[in-house]
Amino acid sequence: MQVLWPIAVPISLRTIVDDVQKRFGWLTVIRLFSSVMFVAASAATSAQAQTSKPIRVTVVDRVGYDKVIAANIGKIVVVDCWATWCVPCRNGFPKMVELSKKYADEDVVVVSLCFDDLVKGEAPAKVTKFLEEKDARFEHLISSLNISKGGAQAFEIPDELLPHCKIYGKDGKILKALESVNGDEIKHEDIEAAVKAAIKAQTK
Repeated sequence: MQVLWPIAVPISLRTIVDDVQKRFGWLTVIRLFSSVMFVAASAATSAQAQTSKPIRVTVVDRVGYDKVIAANIGKIVVVDCWATWCVPCRNGFPKMVELSKKYADEDVVVVSLCFDDLVKGEAPAKVTKFLEEKDARFEHLISSLNISKGGAQAFEIPDELLPHCKIYGKDGKILKALESVNGDEIKHEDIEAAVKAAIKAQTK
């Protein structure tokens, strides 16, 4: 029985399968092809599972926030304070996602702290949607307090201005806070420079 190959099948694959058919017969070809397809399907399913894991946003007060920082002792923690209504926050967020990937091997973790108003005690759908669109695969928190009603004071954000960024050392103590000037975007170069300084300080 001769295999009728579609044009899209690579020449190398055709050669291999034709050779197997000549040596071992058609039944072996079927078994070989089935095995290859099974492995490919398994790999695709695994990759999809990794990228499709839903993003979870945890509601926290200051005590809950401090527990997250404590849970990451031994790592440098970069906390991005933001909100969907803050245009500079949204503009700078993709760079924070890049930073989380770039320095993952340097024991640097990124945590986002959102200040959107809760809906029925949970993060609004627009927050989760934004994080999904940006493929932000790190830990996400949302303040239980409105930024103008105790949130800024609880999380030490001067003048209630976002964006705001905090960098913690491996001992869980804050090393640097980068504040927005007049509500403008914080320069990514300044954030990255602070991260590099933190890495250098922790390796001494």
